[in-house]
Amino acid sequence: MTGRLQDRFLSLSGLALILAAIAAARLAALFLSPSELGFDEAQYVLWARHFDFGYFTKPPLIAWTIAAEARICGEGAACVRSVVPFVNSATAFVLALLATRLYGARTGFWTGIFFVVMPGIAVSSFLITTDPFLLFFWALALVAVCAQIERPGLKPAVLFGIAAGLGLNAKYAMIYLPALVALAGAVMPELRERLFRRESLVALGLMLLLIAPNLVWNALHGFATFEHTANDNIGWSLERINGRKGFEFFAAQFGIAGPVIFGAMLNALFLKARTETPRTDVLMLVLSWPILFVITIQGFLAHANANWAATAYPAGVIVATALVVRHRWRLFFWTNLIVCGLVSLAVLVGTAVFDPADAPGAGKQLRQLAGWQKTAASLEALAAQRGASRIVVESRALTAGVAYALRDSELKVFAYLAKGETPTDQFQLDRPWNGEDARDGTLLIGLGEDDLERLGARQIATIDAPIYASAEGTMPVYGFSEPAGGAASKR
Repeated sequence: MTGRLQDRFLSLSGLALILAAIAAARLAALFLSPSELGFDEAQYVLWARHFDFGYFTKPPLIAWTIAAEARICGEGAACVRSVVPFVNSATAFVLALLATRLYGARTGFWTGIFFVVMPGIAVSSFLITTDPFLLFFWALALVAVCAQIERPGLKPAVLFGIAAGLGLNAKYAMIYLPALVALAGAVMPELRERLFRRESLVALGLMLLLIAPNLVWNALHGFATFEHTANDNIGWSLERINGRKGFEFFAAQFGIAGPVIFGAMLNALFLKARTETPRTDVLMLVLSWPILFVITIQGFLAHANANWAATAYPAGVIVATALVVRHRWRLFFWTNLIVCGLVSLAVLVGTAVFDPADAPGAGKQLRQLAGWQKTAASLEALAAQRGASRIVVESRALTAGVAYALRDSELKVFAYLAKGETPTDQFQLDRPWNGEDARDGTLLIGLGEDDLERLGARQIATIDAPIYASAEGTMPVYGFSEPAGGAASKR
């Protein structure tokens, strides 16, 4: 055994203990955290209250998972997020198993460690989003692909079909993987006979069978999720072309994966760095880099969130780790371990002790995680004063945050949808209010001046609302009559 740390490793059982300990530490931080749910997370909780096979902007798996969690410990922020650290650690373990199979036990061990401390994974472990579930099923499907290459048969095809089908129910980005497998078969002739077999039809059939209920839901709801993905997420148009966005997305990947891991992926692609099994390296590159290229182009043509290329990293981190642990210089290994380890630790400690309400103006993203309960209390007090029974809100974000904070209140929360307009989110689909319904006892927040004028509403109060959407910590509330005794009041 040499003296280099990257040449040392523990058994898979030892790795499992480390990953479980990391997940447990992250879970503890969640229960210590003063953070509230952000509006995206809040909308998932509200979806979970009503079982369905689809929702406006996402497939149903995340809502089903939250519904199961809520039965165990409720709908609080820590409980709703509690499964994510364990899902991320499980993904790291699956990737370690695959890396061990492809490159040996040393690469397998460090793949698990490097994946779980990636900055993007560290941050995602403290939020409930669709990506951790997608990455877990992606990792399982990668295992199936490599098993099919090694020993073609029905078992790996069934595993791929189930993993891909469940992954599609987490996020439609799972569809990239079958396309990448087809690309691998096209550009690597030695794999064609193993990947393009009758069992492949079984895999595709199972995948389609598992996503079929969601496809039916979409058909019954005007293909709402597909339309949202096409218009709001992709949204190509000449007016939206912006060269800066593509470069920003690409640069952000150094932060998502860590500079050394992403640098090693670049080295493998452009400088053709290889291990002792170069065709395996090429396979991992084919199963990762096309995603980064496609999303970067998406960034140039419209916009691209930094996490949209997350599925590039299950295969990417394997080949990058294989290169880093084999490199004669220790600098790259230690830099990745120290930088990503410290970032992960900082995120963990910050989650446990930092109140997002204290975030400075530049930290608007963090302030999405605070202030909802105080805003809801202000609304309840005003509603009690005025005898109001419903609140009408405009914008998906504001509706989600307010509706979640008031989920156990007697106040009913509706989403404003002007007459004749098409719903653009789940709230407008499930709980619309267009102004022609009953107005007595109605409070309005978040509406624009044109809508307020059209409705004939006027400001009746200003409430404390320390949320991200309110720069001054207050929010005007509108209604259809003055309070008894005079002008608008502040509560």
